[in-house]
Amino acid sequence: MSSEQKQVTIAEIETSIAMESATVAMQGKLRQAIFNSISEQDVSAIVKKQVEKAKNGDDAALQFVMKYVLGFGKSINLQQINVVSTDIETAARMAKGGRK
Repeated sequence: MSSEQKQVTIAEIETSIAMESATVAMQGKLRQAIFNSISEQDVSAIVKKQVEKAKNGDDAALQFVMKYVLGFGKSINLQQINVVSTDIETAARMAKGGRK
């Protein structure tokens, strides 16, 4: 088996960073659209419905209530990732071997 490694160019790194940044930006826009589409009253109604279904023996509803409302079971982490142009510039400089 050959031990040759593909050389990665700065342009490829910069393109990859730009594509990832565009993806993160789009994900942020989509998350915002979701947040803009649901109210506190909507969430309250959904949770109340799940609690009622759980009381009536619905196992999936019980799991929902226990896991996401009460925090039992596997936890979930909500994150918002912000990438600013200086991060991209810094990453590109680091890839080129620069420090600042």
